[in-house]
Amino acid sequence: MLHLNAAGAGLPPAIVTETIVNHLRREAEIGPHWAASEARERLDAVRVSASALLGCRTRNIAFGPSAGRLWAMALLSRPVTAGARILVARSEWASNVLNLLKLQRDCGVAIEIMPMDEADLIDVARTAALIDDRTIAICLPVVSSGYGLRQPVAAIAALPRPADCLLFVDAAQAVGQFSIGLDGAEIDVLVTPGRKWLRGPRGEAMMALSERALRQLGDPPLLDQTGSPWTDAWTYRSLDDARRFETYEFSAASRLGLGAAIDHALAQGIAEIREGIGARLAHLHEGLSRLPGIQLFEPLDAEPLFLTFVADGLPPGELNQRLAQAGIAAAIVDRAYARLDFEARGLAAVNRVAPHIYSREADLDKFLKAMETICSRPAR
Repeated sequence: MLHLNAAGAGLPPAIVTETIVNHLRREAEIGPHWAASEARERLDAVRVSASALLGCRTRNIAFGPSAGRLWAMALLSRPVTAGARILVARSEWASNVLNLLKLQRDCGVAIEIMPMDEADLIDVARTAALIDDRTIAICLPVVSSGYGLRQPVAAIAALPRPADCLLFVDAAQAVGQFSIGLDGAEIDVLVTPGRKWLRGPRGEAMMALSERALRQLGDPPLLDQTGSPWTDAWTYRSLDDARRFETYEFSAASRLGLGAAIDHALAQGIAEIREGIGARLAHLHEGLSRLPGIQLFEPLDAEPLFLTFVADGLPPGELNQRLAQAGIAAAIVDRAYARLDFEARGLAAVNRVAPHIYSREADLDKFLKAMETICSRPAR
């Protein structure tokens, strides 16, 4: 199967697979607890690698099972009062929006969508006019799952906002493609999974918290003895660093695999990875643009991180199934993941193609040839 869905999950480099398998073998030999203890220094090194990747200190890094879960844990640990306002991007990830809706239902928080411009990007000037003393958070993705252009995160971060207003950034489609982190930015909560452009294992994600976020966020909504030690019979104390959001239970093999993926990406060079992916997207964009009935949503001069498109008369689900029958794994994104954005754009779903640097020119040509064949046949 030809894999062109790095935006969903990138293919792991050999060092990641080897790292995971080797630790699992060690667990089979001496038991998971002893194996984790034996690997303690290597596990601690993963936090160092994550801090280098995300531009912060190790005390600002938390690990968890998914970016969405970490994002929600941070959001729901922030004290709120009725009448508070949260601004959210129309293209925010589904689970993030669901937790905002929960906060709205349970606490009376007002959720407001940031205005967009004609390119379907956040309108910075109009957003600035929405920020007032009641605004406690601004939430946006760097890149959404269903539209491959970057949102103006730096410009939003630079807008004046109340001292207690935290900026939440979902960097799932960015980390591993270009540098983004807390260093030199006004980002307070940044989350990313390891499985996409970093090519790490599933079930491992990272969160970077600014010092301001560490001060303002309270106890996690769910406590665990790792993040909130039991100090005596009737008291506990949550840690003052980002580890308060971590749990005792995790896969040491997967955590080590995440570290291997981060180190591999840093060794290759994030800028070099981005350049390689960009060249592959240019090849695909040129080929898709020649096909009749294909509507591409990302202009190439905007430097997209992946491509989305629809084909006239061919539902995205059927197109994706035909690609699978041709031995090609691409993806569809529908309203279940980006309802606000897709409804505003009048879309039910889009097809998505996302190569990585391991994608060869022959792979890209195979995809384009399959697309040419598919587009020449009527929908069933």
